[in-house]
Amino acid sequence: MWQQQPDYALYKERLDGEGWLLNRQEGMLLQIKPDAATQHAQFVLVSYYRLSARLGKPVRQQRMLRHLGIEMWINLQKIGWERCTPPPC
Repeated sequence: MWQQQPDYALYKERLDGEGWLLNRQEGMLLQIKPDAATQHAQFVLVSYYRLSARLGKPVRQQRMLRHLGIEMWINLQKIGWERCTPPPC
């Protein structure tokens, strides 16, 4: 069955350009920020960190299309990840 897809152009980028999500159960912190765009698409960089006293290198980094990053952001909040300010949260 056909479903209407959300219009990702309506999601405005934040002025500082990044967002943070926190999952205390898994001890993970996630950062999503804009990455270099190409002529045909916009990208975001997703970095995963272990929740600790200080942030070191990310455990994992992934570059993805902007609309997939927005979709991931929305879905993670639905399953319990919390928005937070830049570390320390």
